[in-house]
Amino acid sequence: MDRNKRIQKSIDRLNESLKDLNMALDRQHLNNNKMDSSVKEYFQVKTHLELKREKEGSKEWKSNPRKTKRSNT
Repeated sequence: MDRNKRIQKSIDRLNESLKDLNMALDRQHLNNNKMDSSVKEYFQVKTHLELKREKEGSKEWKSNPRKTKRSNT
């Protein structure tokens, strides 16, 4: 009987460790997903700002026809 109790205690400790590991994995996945979404948002904002600058630049170019392009010399 004593042997069975020791085996059961070991099984219980293993189950607790397994629960802790699963929680750690879940936290890791959440952090990874947060990082992925942050990177995605960063590039969306960057692209939006680049397009906005390009549009503003083309508006400025059209509104002032006397501007000449710079030469590459």
